[in-house]
Amino acid sequence: MSLELLTEIYNLFDPFQPPPEEAYVDCQEVRGGWEVVRELGRKIERSKKKPTCQLYSGHRGVGKSTELLRLKDYLERQKYKGVYFAANKEDIEPQDTEYADILFACVRNLVISVEIKQEKNPLLKWMQSRWQWLKDFALTEYEFENLSLEAQITQFAKISSNLRAVPDKRREFRQRLNANTQSLVEALNEFISEMGTKLPQDCNGIVLIADNLDRIAETKEEGKPSNYEEIYLNRSEILRGLACHVIYTVPIAMVYSGRATQLEDNYDQPDVLPMVMVRNPDGSENTKGLAKLRELICQRVSLIEPNLTRTLEGAVEGLNYPPVFDSPETVKQLCLMSGGHVRNLMQMLQKAMDWVDELPITARAVRRAIAEARETYEQRTVQEHQWEILAKVYSQKQRDNDEEHLSLLLNRCILEYRYYENEGQDDEKLVTWCNVHPLIEGIPKFQDSLEKLNTSS
Repeated sequence: MSLELLTEIYNLFDPFQPPPEEAYVDCQEVRGGWEVVRELGRKIERSKKKPTCQLYSGHRGVGKSTELLRLKDYLERQKYKGVYFAANKEDIEPQDTEYADILFACVRNLVISVEIKQEKNPLLKWMQSRWQWLKDFALTEYEFENLSLEAQITQFAKISSNLRAVPDKRREFRQRLNANTQSLVEALNEFISEMGTKLPQDCNGIVLIADNLDRIAETKEEGKPSNYEEIYLNRSEILRGLACHVIYTVPIAMVYSGRATQLEDNYDQPDVLPMVMVRNPDGSENTKGLAKLRELICQRVSLIEPNLTRTLEGAVEGLNYPPVFDSPETVKQLCLMSGGHVRNLMQMLQKAMDWVDELPITARAVRRAIAEARETYEQRTVQEHQWEILAKVYSQKQRDNDEEHLSLLLNRCILEYRYYENEGQDDEKLVTWCNVHPLIEGIPKFQDSLEKLNTSS
């Protein structure tokens, strides 16, 4: 039984899959009050006169998709039509993405969200009127009118898939689409309007959520704006021009850059999902944050067998279930070393399970998992001149806003947290602070740099 349970637990902690809804843990208390309905949902609910367009960001693996899916469920309970898509290989090529790809991905996912017959479907009419050049990208000889309604709709997905496989075709398609952007946006907005007539009369509106756009890599050509600038700044009128509420994820490198002010001017201030606080600025353990991460582990384990939550941190006399971990200290060490980054926690937990043949997960297995995760920072992530920078961040609990610090932030060498100081009092204020990733603290080069800093000061 112990080995079978170990395998089930391993699969439940897949770091690249959102957790089941029943495993959700509300972490707003240890994320500086950040809560998705308040941060993103309230603006949608209270904007009755015109659609909203919001940007949402955060580090990879911090839990953005989980929060967006929760927001979609909430809005649907408030009688909105939610259309969520996590941009995948059918939508974009992360290493080569431009605004036309995002627009077409929005079109594809909206057109499959509700069936509207061709004679009343502006998007299908748009495709039919341009079929002579579009069918080259669909790789078909069939005439559009000879296709069934289902086949007509699938042409959007077919074109996307073919473009991803053939970069030269992708460039040609973008050029042609650029010349037809205005007509496509008009057709899309007509479709959204027609879509509204197919929804229940008490529907409050349509919300399009475009996830995974934060995975887009930045590409630059000399003398030209980067694709980030072209997508989110130069083409902001198009992204904001849809006749429904829209939430786009945005690369965190765009938010933490000199372009932040322009983003705010074009979209309002982007929302950033913070880390879970596992330590306080003074270095002491944040018991609430650790308890939330423990609860996160507990919730997932309970989906396999509720009794396992009672043996989470050791054997219980009279209970015929194996302990999941050998001690409470082992669980706490895993949570502390994650730095409050959910995916890091999942990854180290799975790696620790690789070091045992059956339950429980031992302190030794967790130490091995931590050592392997630490090696990534020591050998491959941190450059030689950056150890001194990290030592200063650790000492001051703040970072500068230059390229070196931003690079370390984007690589998760520096983690950012927030909390409310003097909560509940008249002088309450939001405090944002930084620390180095806990895995880095145990690296000799970092410790040497920290000792030198302390000696010089």
